Amino acid sequence: MIPFSKPVALVTGGASFLGKAISLKLAVEGFDLILHYQSSLGKTQELALEAGRLGAKTKLVKADLRKTEQTRGLIQKAVGFFRRLDFLVNNASLFYPTPPSRPKPGQWREMIDTNLLSPYFLSLAAAPWLTKTRGSIVNLTDIYGENPILKNYAAYCTSKAGLIAATKILSRELGPSIRVNAVSPGAIFIPKSYSRKQREQLLQRSTLKRQGTPEDIAEAVYFLASQKFITGHILKVDGGRF
Repeated sequence: MIPFSKPVALVTGGASFLGKAISLKLAVEGFDLILHYQSSLGKTQELALEAGRLGAKTKLVKADLRKTEQTRGLIQKAVGFFRRLDFLVNNASLFYPTPPSRPKPGQWREMIDTNLLSPYFLSLAAAPWLTKTRGSIVNLTDIYGENPILKNYAAYCTSKAGLIAATKILSRELGPSIRVNAVSPGAIFIPKSYSRKQREQLLQRSTLKRQGTPEDIAEAVYFLASQKFITGHILKVDGGRF
């Protein structure tokens, strides 16, 4: 089979809060899309239609990223249609509190498997295809992975800290053919449990004094995809929070 001529991007959690903005940005920039989903089939189908109107061909692939053994199968399904892969965006992530007053090891394992192990092993599985196109990987980390001050979210912060380290490690392991970077968002998504006062206090801690948008993150992801001399970099997009 002859590979498609346009560059192809795989976005995990493609229809999620950030994933949708990233997917549409890549569609605008000329990518065809492999959209991963676990349970949000309806939303992913809607996203595929929207991306199609922007000129992108799409392929939907289902996988449970809590099960790292599914990562190789995900890549095989993903490239089976387009026969190429130029860009991997490890966007899918779990985010919920794990208060120390109610420790649940199962939640920690689920968080680490999804937010850290899955992106790492998915990157390794994608490497042979990305090497052919001299492609790149962008991981979605978090500023709280570098500054773990988010109370009651220890498992989440730990998983993102590990992904920051994995990003730097992968840049060495997969270079020079593949570039690996990360985008570290700030106040883009604010927990629904926050009161209005808590939200205002959070935003006042940043230099720009406002909440960011999913489109801000999408622009940063595309920037790292398009810059050929950046690797091993963690790009904070946090309005000056840290």
